[in-house]
Amino acid sequence: MNAIIPTRAFDLTADRFDSFVSSAFAASRESRHVRDRLIAQVDDGRLDHMLLRARSGVVGLSDKINRKAALNVIDFAFESIVMQNMSTDQAIRYLGAVENMLHIREARGLDPDGPLWVDTVHHVCVFSVLFQLAVFVDKNRKGGQMVLLHQGQRPEPRLRIVADLLRRAHGVTLILQPLQGNWFARLRRLTTPDTVIYYLTDMPLEAFPQATRRERGRSRLLLTLGQGPVLQVETVSGSQSFARRLEARRIVLDYPSSDSLRIRPIGADEAAVSICPLEDWLFWPLLGTARQQAVAHNGVACN
Repeated sequence: MNAIIPTRAFDLTADRFDSFVSSAFAASRESRHVRDRLIAQVDDGRLDHMLLRARSGVVGLSDKINRKAALNVIDFAFESIVMQNMSTDQAIRYLGAVENMLHIREARGLDPDGPLWVDTVHHVCVFSVLFQLAVFVDKNRKGGQMVLLHQGQRPEPRLRIVADLLRRAHGVTLILQPLQGNWFARLRRLTTPDTVIYYLTDMPLEAFPQATRRERGRSRLLLTLGQGPVLQVETVSGSQSFARRLEARRIVLDYPSSDSLRIRPIGADEAAVSICPLEDWLFWPLLGTARQQAVAHNGVACN
């Protein structure tokens, strides 16, 4: 789970907004001033060439959505810094506040019947949602452990914070498993009928330029604007194969709109298709380089 990835990891473009934001925060300890300065640069138009309107090719993208996408990337990076200075109570309240923003419209497939594989995406509220979902699922699967698969490309303090808070506040064990080395063999050893595995399925293919075709399991992400999808992005996902090998049932966490969450089952042999608002997807700075195509929607067109 690495939504903002250092440029050196894969330098796809010289003007990626997430890399620009990450570098700005890394260069100063005055994080609040950095945030204010970044927002000012967005508002005065100096970063227009990096923003969603330029990246997505969506015709008629509003100023409001364009600005919100930029603020989401800024605040996601800022969150990582701020959370490290929160007390336990503050952090729990912060993570719990997502329930006032995202309402569950549908929740199916969570029955305690064997291992559970959860596909989700890098949504702007991903850490809060996973924290709350872990608590919710644990109430229905008492005694089970949870595993979060992540890229492990850089230290992510929120992973440690979330795991620690789940253990201390709710007695929930969250094992952090990087997708490195012989990780699947370790995951297989960890998996029991009560295990829940979280996996993010929305890394664009271009994020793994060295991967072979065999290593690239495919999935699709539908990015929505308003009430329907406008872009479809091809992404990397091994969930179909991995879940089958572990004999785990699969569910998908969708974000049909900025204020709603949907939990739905997916068939063992079904390719993953996830849904997320365009402005809330944290990899939107890769649009324009990622393999994407327009989706007809209420007259909105894409280049």
